[in-house]
Amino acid sequence: MDFLNIFLTGATGFVGAELIKQLAKEHDLYILYRDERRKDKLIRQLPDASLHFVKGDIIQENCGVTESLPAIDYFYHLAALVKFDEELREDLFNINSEGTKHALALAESLSTKHFLYVSTAYTTGQNEYAKEELHPLNTPVNNPYEESKLLAEHAVMQAPMKKSILRPAIIIGDSVTGAADSKFTLYGFMKALKIFRRKMSRTDMTQQFRLFGHDDGTSNLVPVDYVVKVLTHALRAEDNKIYHITNSAPPRNSDILAIIKKYLNFEQLVVAPDSAKTSMTEEERLLNSYIAVFDPYFKKSVTFEDANTEALLAESGEHRLNLTDEQLDRIIKTYLLQ
Repeated sequence: MDFLNIFLTGATGFVGAELIKQLAKEHDLYILYRDERRKDKLIRQLPDASLHFVKGDIIQENCGVTESLPAIDYFYHLAALVKFDEELREDLFNINSEGTKHALALAESLSTKHFLYVSTAYTTGQNEYAKEELHPLNTPVNNPYEESKLLAEHAVMQAPMKKSILRPAIIIGDSVTGAADSKFTLYGFMKALKIFRRKMSRTDMTQQFRLFGHDDGTSNLVPVDYVVKVLTHALRAEDNKIYHITNSAPPRNSDILAIIKKYLNFEQLVVAPDSAKTSMTEEERLLNSYIAVFDPYFKKSVTFEDANTEALLAESGEHRLNLTDEQLDRIIKTYLLQ
């Protein structure tokens, strides 16, 4: 592939920083940033890469960019707020929806050839089957995060330039090292359990503590290195196509919880049906309040089509994700024992 000019937003975050390491091997990168510390970290990690840092913020018109830049071949828009709380609705829409419109305007002003929007597989909302298609605006959603990303997808698909949407599911650590720089979804869930375990260690640990929900569902976990692999191959993505970055054989919630319990030494943690909530203790009320925002993602199974992604990877002799039990164990262990 030819040497390209690539612009990225959100590139100093968990996924973006890993994506830069791959793209910087062959291309000239223009990186929108706000945080000087994260910028300096990237410079230290990639001292020989062709990185051009552009000060800005996606919540501003034209992302706050005033300097003159060259024409851009590919524009990756990764910047987003990943929070599910209703009280953050205004921030979520300002960053995820309006921010995407600002990114599109900037991309157009830079004569961008192809806009690549990194969304979420969960714009499918409350549906339990998701096609690699644009979901209707009236799709029933679980939270304002999903709603804001759904609106952003529609804005992208209305843009006059060439565009594609990439939809990762629940992003977790590297499948080889286990390392992650994330506070979201599974990591927020594990952090809550870790905090609760620490609190309860000062009390009677002979009793059981119930999580209310269903442990027979699955969680669509995708390691960050697989996400980055697909995003890198997105330089060959087709116009107006949507690509799911998902797991065709997602782990069962009961298996995930068993690994978490093992490394927290917390066998007293059990799953109980919602119908048993009437006998909830104060400790259980606290525990379940910690994890309430994650309920939609750990209480059901969603099937995601990924034929477009399979075809994209096949062009380069690559295969879809195969997350092994050992890899999942390593990723959870790396976080909980750090």
